[in-house]
Amino acid sequence: MADKAEQLQPQKDSGEEDAAGAKKSSKKRLESGYYSVVSRITSDGRLLVGQDIEIFLEKECPAFASPGTRAYEAKDRRQAGEQFALLCNREAVPRVTHIGSYKALKNQHVLPLLDAGIINWPAEGRQKFAFVFEKPVGKKLLESPDGQPHRISEDNLVPFLIEPLVRLLEQFRNVELIHRAINAENIYLIGSEGAEHVVLGECLSSAPSLHLHPLYEPPSRAAAQPSGRGPGTIKDDLYALGVCVAMAARGESLIRGKSPQQIIHEKIEEGSYTTIVGKERVPVSISEFLRGVLSDDESQRWDLDAALTWLEGRRLSPKQPRVTLKAARPLSFHGQKFWDLRSLAQSFSENVTEASAEVEKGQFDVWLKRNFEDKGLDARFNRVWDKEKDAPRERLISSICMALDPMGPVRYKGLSMFPDGFGTALAHTTAKGEDIQIYGEVLLQQLFNEWVSQSFDDVPDAAGTLAMLEKCRSALTQKMPGYGIERILYMLNMEAACMSPALQNHFILSLGGLLLALEDISRQPGRPENVLDRHMISFISIREPKMIDPYFGYVNSHNKGQQVIGIIRVLTSIQRRFSVPAVPGVCNWLISLTAPMIDLLNDRDLRQEMTKRINAMQGGGNLNVLLDLVDDTALIRDDAQRFLYAQQEFAALVAEKIQIEGYLKKRQNFGRATGRQIAMLVSCALGIMVIVGYVALRFMKMI
Repeated sequence: MADKAEQLQPQKDSGEEDAAGAKKSSKKRLESGYYSVVSRITSDGRLLVGQDIEIFLEKECPAFASPGTRAYEAKDRRQAGEQFALLCNREAVPRVTHIGSYKALKNQHVLPLLDAGIINWPAEGRQKFAFVFEKPVGKKLLESPDGQPHRISEDNLVPFLIEPLVRLLEQFRNVELIHRAINAENIYLIGSEGAEHVVLGECLSSAPSLHLHPLYEPPSRAAAQPSGRGPGTIKDDLYALGVCVAMAARGESLIRGKSPQQIIHEKIEEGSYTTIVGKERVPVSISEFLRGVLSDDESQRWDLDAALTWLEGRRLSPKQPRVTLKAARPLSFHGQKFWDLRSLAQSFSENVTEASAEVEKGQFDVWLKRNFEDKGLDARFNRVWDKEKDAPRERLISSICMALDPMGPVRYKGLSMFPDGFGTALAHTTAKGEDIQIYGEVLLQQLFNEWVSQSFDDVPDAAGTLAMLEKCRSALTQKMPGYGIERILYMLNMEAACMSPALQNHFILSLGGLLLALEDISRQPGRPENVLDRHMISFISIREPKMIDPYFGYVNSHNKGQQVIGIIRVLTSIQRRFSVPAVPGVCNWLISLTAPMIDLLNDRDLRQEMTKRINAMQGGGNLNVLLDLVDDTALIRDDAQRFLYAQQEFAALVAEKIQIEGYLKKRQNFGRATGRQIAMLVSCALGIMVIVGYVALRFMKMI
């Protein structure tokens, strides 16, 4: 399969080129050079990527593995030094559409990417996505969460750590890429003692923030589940950098001895700056930087331009953060006392039953009104009481949490996500084989719409987000294949591999790869009954709608014969579009399903002839030839026309039969009328003959 996959070179027609020029997302989506299988196993058992890179199967490098990946030594004969490969599964949702942007970075402070693509991993008998990087020869800023970070002197913090990485983030912005994996364990100190330089590790092996510890996230995003935090902004990268700088300045791990939930609660209650910097004396040279990038108020938190301005030596006017609402008297809930609303919202979401009981007491509303004088809060709660007072407790508490913490995630039945993180969360959960029904509930109940509406002015492109959510809800209400929750998965995450259960051992990012995977599956003894399942149909429709949307009526037909014709049309289009080599297994699979399609023909002799011709194509592999045979419109039209004529003839014969049977019901008179008519005609004929003979003889004067 690897050799075939290497031949895949999708070609764009002129219309697609125009569309790609108009939309950068389309251009990224078609970076298909990374979507093919790029590996092969040599006769002596070596694993090669392309022609120049070898991955050593027995030499694992756990020190370079990021969470959710495995690392192995690699060697690129084109490069000096050492390399390593990161192998990713589908649940990591690697950022394949950003590979080109990452490779475009030319900076000594970022880990260089040498190659990437899908490989056949023999150790597990499945496909993985591999990234091959240069191996950083040095030490990490923090070797492990329980370790001691490398302390950097006050004089070196700015020139050695802050300035290089801020300048690097500027390049990230220029190529429209956000890192979202900055942490002390992903920063390397390269070079000899005293002549070191900093190198930021990779960010492609998993979805943004998927494996990032809450310590490196602002409180609002830290409160969401890792897969639901969303792509974030470059402000979030600066926040994470600020945490790393504080750890390097203190020489102390802020993770050790604390659970993620404890860190989140500390940030909410005490603020990020206090939690991260603590009571330590912060060097004056970085104090302003840390206060700027670690602000919990996103509207006041420094962006990249502010950080660059600070690096140029200009002092920035201090911005007054929004005042955090504090209660005059605390609310006792679940054994704790709560003074602020964000902490209470987090606790409510973790203890729904108790929260529902607390609200039903009637004292909660009184506590809010007496302790908080905020018109926005009053408006949000009035809307919740009016709309959700009779709703199920899960929805009621979810709405209350949104009112308490409007900039926090949507919290519902154990899920906590931002709208822009929903696609990644759904893909991650689907890949892990977990239940995704609750994700459909979130959409159907329009919880994201409520979240966007109440924070409309603070949500980037709020109108676009609401429009996309409405498209998702519309797709979810349609039950036919190609719609439902599967379609939403691929609509909201253009980097997700096809999550079909039949493809669990494959890493499918392109339609050409899908056809080759079907070729593998066709040779397995327990292959599925259906060639295309719901996931595959949705995947094709979102990635390349021209390949399947014109045939949706056939593919979703209740008539099995029309279904087969539709599937053959789709797969033929894919084989032609992506120049996929012969797929004899798929061809044989489709032939085995053609009986209902042949039954659509009316002529028995034609059906027998078609069966012989189709069976003669066993092992061919050219789907276009099969399509020409089974989808011959002239032949089908002729068969239908002849069948129509036969029907008309049959109808006439039936009518005549009925008429005769009607005559037979009156046996005593049967044939009399006809006999009289015949006698009359015979008499007339004889009379005419006599008259004509008489006249003729008369003229001959024989009479």
